[in-house]
Amino acid sequence: MNRTLILLLAVLLLGGIAWWATSSDKKPVSADERAEIRRFGISEFDQVHKIFVADRKGHKVTLIRGGISGWMADGKPANENIMKNVRDAVQNMDIRSLPTEKAKPHMIKDLATNGILIQVFNKEGKKLRGYYLGSGTYNELGTNGIIEGSEEPYVVHLPHFTGNIRQRFTHWDDEWRDKIYFRIKPENIELFSIEYPRQRDKSFKITRQGDKYFAAPFYETGQQVREVPRAGVESALTRYEKYYVNRYQSKDEEGMAAASEVLPFATIMVKQKGSAPQEMRVYPRYAGSTFTNDPKTGEVQQSGGLEAYNAFINDGEDWVLLNVETTQELFVGFNSF
Repeated sequence: MNRTLILLLAVLLLGGIAWWATSSDKKPVSADERAEIRRFGISEFDQVHKIFVADRKGHKVTLIRGGISGWMADGKPANENIMKNVRDAVQNMDIRSLPTEKAKPHMIKDLATNGILIQVFNKEGKKLRGYYLGSGTYNELGTNGIIEGSEEPYVVHLPHFTGNIRQRFTHWDDEWRDKIYFRIKPENIELFSIEYPRQRDKSFKITRQGDKYFAAPFYETGQQVREVPRAGVESALTRYEKYYVNRYQSKDEEGMAAASEVLPFATIMVKQKGSAPQEMRVYPRYAGSTFTNDPKTGEVQQSGGLEAYNAFINDGEDWVLLNVETTQELFVGFNSF
């Protein structure tokens, strides 16, 4: 009996030594480390200075505080509405539930193949969080998530939102960019002009001298320079206070090349005090037609109804789609003042 007990104790002792030998290189996980593995949201969002997002198809973006909209996306002003949703996710993301052991392999496979990486940094460049987001759950009440460097997946969510959080980060290329082109304060205007190449008598330049505004013809049309009421000028400029483009279409090389061969319908120029001039060259887009001039009259050909406008903005670097209704409101003429 004693011999049996001794042998049993020896086996247990050897087993303990073997376990210690194979696991002694692993540091015990502290309570703080376990909490960090489960932490997604950053409640103090003011700490966040940079956010990096990338998927497995090569798309990526670096978002940094700054610029006219509050954030820059790869060096260009970021979309305010998109950034509000990103802030909400980065700040309030939380664990909804712990998966079953049976579900874990499927979640890890999803994150490995479909996951997008989000890394959050402070102003000093220190990484505050890093995690992957994958597909949504079958009931769309949560999203597969895992902390960078961890092996434990979770179902994460926003307590006030139903849907896949991942969608707040999957905007690529120009989709991240600010869609507000004109941000005008009428009281700061120094120059406002619209050139209509085919309607010269409607073209004008308005300049400010002290508290007075003067309208001049853009071309030699016989029209006289005259002082115009401040209220009339500022009323026209209110349409430019916050003007949105529909979307960027800089990959439409055919459309850009065709537009470059014809005169624009209108070229709008706005100069505010302390800012560089902003120009927008506008081209109508008709259903079923291209940008060509009638060989007899020189007018832009129309082979269908007006369906949209396109424009070159940012010194001609960007080609954008414009809404018909909001854009037509911008087209005032010399006699409007």
